[in-house]
Amino acid sequence: MTPRYQQIAERLIADIQSGRSPIGGMLPTEKELCRRFRVSRFTVREAMRVLSDRGMLTRHAGLGTIVKSKASRGAYVQSLDSLDELLRYPPETRLRVRSMISVRANAELARLLRCRRGQRWMRISGVRSVTREKRPICWTDVYVVPEYAAVARIIGARPAPVYRLVEERFGEAVASVRIDMFASRVTPDVAPILSVAPGSAAMTIVRRYTGLRNRTFEISVSVHPEGRFTYSIDLMREWQTAR
Repeated sequence: MTPRYQQIAERLIADIQSGRSPIGGMLPTEKELCRRFRVSRFTVREAMRVLSDRGMLTRHAGLGTIVKSKASRGAYVQSLDSLDELLRYPPETRLRVRSMISVRANAELARLLRCRRGQRWMRISGVRSVTREKRPICWTDVYVVPEYAAVARIIGARPAPVYRLVEERFGEAVASVRIDMFASRVTPDVAPILSVAPGSAAMTIVRRYTGLRNRTFEISVSVHPEGRFTYSIDLMREWQTAR
């Protein structure tokens, strides 16, 4: 089933390409679009992000969202250029925070996070689960710079990735993300929480989010027990005809 935000994006694209939303004109406000499509503001923002990524919109502070172009950057396909689509968890999952503590990176943690030894982080730890499922998908440690520690209070309130919450609350902007995946083992301290034996096979995924000032402000480390969860990404080749 096509996600709701993608359905809304397709409707908005159709409005622009048909001329109902002319180039240079203003799109309705988020509040108006929420009423029109009967969805949350988060869903509307996801749809608007799709159009922005495709070069069809431009946003101006104090003015609103202006239609920039009828032309889209290729067919409407799932794209790895979108951070929200890249190894994103389904919306029916939630990250439930279990602890939050200030830490300094020792030698082992510095190697994992690729940060300097002694660097201070706020570590927000918890389990991600599917609604109505008893066994968690994974254990996650989210490391954020200390000044963004308050994000812990709103994690899990809605299906939004942590970096998106940081962007909205603190005005940070993601410039790049690096993802490392490697085989690992479940450590004894989290094995009971994940309902597996210590040393069980797992897949660890490390995501590093870097802002416009070339500072890594968030790093998440997620440990998925074997067979607990599968990522599927569909890629399509866009064929272009010669002009």
